Amino acid sequence: MPTVQQLLNTIDTTYRNTYSVAQKVEWMDVTQKQIFQLVKHEAVPYVFTTVADFAFYPLPDDCDPMGIKRVTIETKPGSEKYRDLRFVSIESNERLNEHDEFYSVEANQNIYINPIPTTETEGRKVYVYYNKRPAALSSANLGAIPDLEEDFHELLVLGCLHRIARARGEYDDANMFLADFNRLLDRYRDIYDTPYPEYITPQDKLPRRRGHVPVKGYRRADYVLLPSEYL
Repeated sequence: MPTVQQLLNTIDTTYRNTYSVAQKVEWMDVTQKQIFQLVKHEAVPYVFTTVADFAFYPLPDDCDPMGIKRVTIETKPGSEKYRDLRFVSIESNERLNEHDEFYSVEANQNIYINPIPTTETEGRKVYVYYNKRPAALSSANLGAIPDLEEDFHELLVLGCLHRIARARGEYDDANMFLADFNRLLDRYRDIYDTPYPEYITPQDKLPRRRGHVPVKGYRRADYVLLPSEYL
């Protein structure tokens, strides 16, 4: 898999420039983050166990707080049965009490669980389903491999080249790189923007008449698309 250094080599070979390594890596990092905002990448669910008198629990480093899709909590410790917690914004004016079940996100770093666990209710598992952010790219770690799918690492190259040309005032070149970037991004979105494929299933639509027996071996089937479910 290409490393950050290998992608830098491709950039410098494609378009001569005098920008620092740190600057070019920063442009690649911004490009990757923007791609992850356009095409959501679902993470493995994060799980933690509630502790008495603790209401705030840290979110994983790769969690996009705006990308939390669902939070579930055990009905009781060890039950392995779960119910959804509804989201309430910290800035909400909704009237709530200490017994209402909900969650909030504090400072984009912690998840708040209400009611606050007690010695009687602690030990319940909480699952957080979320879309992840890519690991930051840094000039301090040029051996790192970007989180973006390997077949589309060229997007990071083109995104950086576009920014180089734009910063130099070479707008024809900038537009050329941007056009190439957008074409490849469209292909990427076509492949990865739908989390589950659509399957076809045969449906028999052969007209039937009461008492009529179809000829053996004869069958006509139409194919219909089943709608995919977006989670």
